[in-house]
Amino acid sequence: MLNFLNAKKESLTRAIQRRLHPRQRTRLRPAKLASLDNEFICDCTIRDMSEGGVRLVLNEDTDLPEEFYVFDAVPRTVAEVQLRWRNGLAAGVVYMVPPASIKHFSNTGVRKLAQRLYALDG
Repeated sequence: MLNFLNAKKESLTRAIQRRLHPRQRTRLRPAKLASLDNEFICDCTIRDMSEGGVRLVLNEDTDLPEEFYVFDAVPRTVAEVQLRWRNGLAAGVVYMVPPASIKHFSNTGVRKLAQRLYALDG
């Protein structure tokens, strides 16, 4: 039994050491995703975050492009990200452009993500 616990601990230690940045767990942090063409993708939740990226949990099974925007509703920031992995509704992304306040974006499509209620142009 002790060997099993030691092996599990070593495995966890190796996984943590592979990470470039430590993760910080979040609690029900709402987010929205949009394509680089300003098309709304879906609502989601940020599960955890680090200096290098975030882990998302999608609200629905949706295809994700290789690169897209993530709007974090709590600090009201937008980041351009690249998809690194996907497992069901969970997805890991890395920052291509780190999060910045939505007020710094002149792109009206991106700014629409910050609206409480939004509609897609048809």
